[in-house]
Amino acid sequence: MEKTARRSRLGRATQWYAVLVAAFMVIRAGTTLAAGAGFGLPGDGWRSVFQLAIAAVLVGGLVTGRTVPATVVVGVAYGASTVLEAFHGTDLLGVIPVDMRDRYVHPALAVAALACVLAERRMRTPSSRTA
Repeated sequence: MEKTARRSRLGRATQWYAVLVAAFMVIRAGTTLAAGAGFGLPGDGWRSVFQLAIAAVLVGGLVTGRTVPATVVVGVAYGASTVLEAFHGTDLLGVIPVDMRDRYVHPALAVAALACVLAERRMRTPSSRTA
């Protein structure tokens, strides 16, 4: 395989993850804030701030070409959120409320991040087959 062709495929999984998840986070945070989210404790406004921060990490990864580390950060954040929800299911650290859809979205985002990073690693590992 030609080096430039191989390089063009590198990052594809984490780039797509960054684009799709960042768009999802901006839309979800934006609609929540537009609906008049509150900033009490716990408050939907804080969830929106967290989601916008996640989107910023992913967009930063896209801009700098470092989507793998950005995807790892997001995966760890949502993996930790999933674990914390198992122990205290109504909020995260007393600040961010947790609703029923979060119980599906948070682990899905964590698992998808892991899958994309692993796919990235597999593409970078030299193939055992010879051309």
